[in-house]
Amino acid sequence: MRQRRLLLIGAWTGFGLALSYCGSGSSSPTTNPAPIVSPTPTPVPTPTPGSGLPPGMTCNPTPPPILRMHVKIHIDSGGRTVLDSKPQVPNIDHYCDRVGFGDWKFCDTRPEGDAQRVACDYMVTGKAEDTGRWGPTWFYGNDLCSAAPDKCANHQTEQFMVVAKAAGTFEACAAESWPVAPDGARCGAFEVK
Repeated sequence: MRQRRLLLIGAWTGFGLALSYCGSGSSSPTTNPAPIVSPTPTPVPTPTPGSGLPPGMTCNPTPPPILRMHVKIHIDSGGRTVLDSKPQVPNIDHYCDRVGFGDWKFCDTRPEGDAQRVACDYMVTGKAEDTGRWGPTWFYGNDLCSAAPDKCANHQTEQFMVVAKAAGTFEACAAESWPVAPDGARCGAFEVK
């Protein structure tokens, strides 16, 4: 509404100026029309990684956005393969060095065994879309693992793991609404043969 008023005021002022230049005989001095100010677009809010973490969990310093999900075999016991995933982040502002990895190009959110590792992994991964648990969403091919129970199953207690029951491509993906680093990827895949 405000923008419409400014446009009308600007148009009316412009019309008055045009009349004065056409010899309308107006003796009042001409004034410059008020500038039309476009409202600044409101940015679309991005979820803040780490917002809503379970009580008592902290991650300081906060990791950069995810660079990729690294997926590997955790256990292979003939016919039952458990895959494990972990988010990796770029070394922005010497993050990797500040958390104990040295000045690497990229790193895990924290070293194994660090008390803040789980919270920091949560911060860059978000929650799985099918289970609502903190950790990646798992896919078998193009299907959610929860939609293909004969091929794969979300781990009972650990969302960063999945049980592969068949050969094929398994993918772990950070939440769609979570930020991704430039040149990064939300997902990581592993081919089970």
